[in-house]
Amino acid sequence: MDKWNTKEICGLLAECGGIALKHYGKCAWKFKSDRSLITAADSEIENLLKKEFDRPDESTYLIGEETVETKSEEYIASAMKGTSWVVDPIDGTAPYAHHIPTWGISIGFMKGGTLEEGAVFLPATAEIFITEGDHVLYCRTKNTGGRIKFSRMEKFCSRKLALNDGGLISVSQDVVKRGRLDVANPVQAVCCTVFSGTYLALGRYLAYIGCVKLWDIGGVLPILFKSGFKGRLISGEELTLKVDEKVYHLSKDHPERWRMRNQMILAPDRKTINYICGQLKDPGR
Repeated sequence: MDKWNTKEICGLLAECGGIALKHYGKCAWKFKSDRSLITAADSEIENLLKKEFDRPDESTYLIGEETVETKSEEYIASAMKGTSWVVDPIDGTAPYAHHIPTWGISIGFMKGGTLEEGAVFLPATAEIFITEGDHVLYCRTKNTGGRIKFSRMEKFCSRKLALNDGGLISVSQDVVKRGRLDVANPVQAVCCTVFSGTYLALGRYLAYIGCVKLWDIGGVLPILFKSGFKGRLISGEELTLKVDEKVYHLSKDHPERWRMRNQMILAPDRKTINYICGQLKDPGR
């Protein structure tokens, strides 16, 4: 597949969701080299997406969490210059493995090193978010008789939270383990970027803070930006849909390859971002 097709992407996400739910609640996990968890569902879903997207002979490439380390530098260079699919088979593997519903499946579409489209499926809550041109579509698939009936996310824009001390802020594990956030606001660490990002888009969160890898954010960032949200790193770099060395560690020799260089803040407006940035202490990388 070399083009973004909403219907086909939704079909793939449904198939991936079926795999995830098949293992959900009864899966064992293993540790990867970085001590993060992996389950059979992670591997099975990425293998499915690999069959669809990993076709270098057709000039389409896959940057996936579970397989990117097996790719040559020539392959990665071609992926960054050409048409690529950035996938996270299960973002939030830790809650998934412990049967907690804050996890999701993410697909991002990138051309020439810039994310253009994105989709997230949250199987445990039956919610799909997907971009289509300048718009973002949303659907909760339960009680629809198997049919997917999308609404435009513009419908929910009025629900964006304004800056206040009561707004809930979602933070990544990285913030909890390495940083410090000195705000009056309640905070929640759900261990899942796509859940946090999509619920930010719905107006459930005031902001999201995290230092994440490309595949964690690849599907949700187009959703947020096309919904009017803003982002920046604590170090000052503006967050855009471009994937480059200003924001990510992309060097093959870097131990944190594909991770953002600093904590990222996503929020409805710059006022909120600037406020949170002033309260966030980050030891850096």
